[in-house]
Amino acid sequence: MKQTENIIVVGIDDSPSSRAALTWAAAQAREVGARLRALHVLAWPVDDNPFAFEVAADTVYPDLSRVEEVFRDPSRRLFDECRPEPDWELRLAHGHAGRILVQESQGALMLVVGCREHVGLGRLLAGSVSHYCLSHAVCPVVAVPVGPATVGSPAEPAGHTVGR
Repeated sequence: MKQTENIIVVGIDDSPSSRAALTWAAAQAREVGARLRALHVLAWPVDDNPFAFEVAADTVYPDLSRVEEVFRDPSRRLFDECRPEPDWELRLAHGHAGRILVQESQGALMLVVGCREHVGLGRLLAGSVSHYCLSHAVCPVVAVPVGPATVGSPAEPAGHTVGR
């Protein structure tokens, strides 16, 4: 197992739960003096079928110029809204979101994810990145829900915390 780094990893996309997770993670990083690594994992449909995705190896792109502007710009705007510190970073990746977030958080102080209420058939079809991370991460995981509760102090997460 990797030695713990002074870094907080947060998964982002264009959802309200992601915005809540990034806001919470940024406040927590400032409070504890940690670096923040925001990671947006992309999955491009193969054709017009929204349920068909190409099968490819999980990939993290350290150079954002290699990713289409249509994906990079919304992530950059969201990241910039949290007024990032100079040593904070935004990364884009392609593949299975849960696996990549878990991999990138090995050795981190914590992994922060947004959570949406997927139940029944919705969870089966859409899956749950937050559930995957809670089940597989080796660092503490904070799942931040959308709502007024996310405005609270970073020391008291509004989500469910599972430590390992």
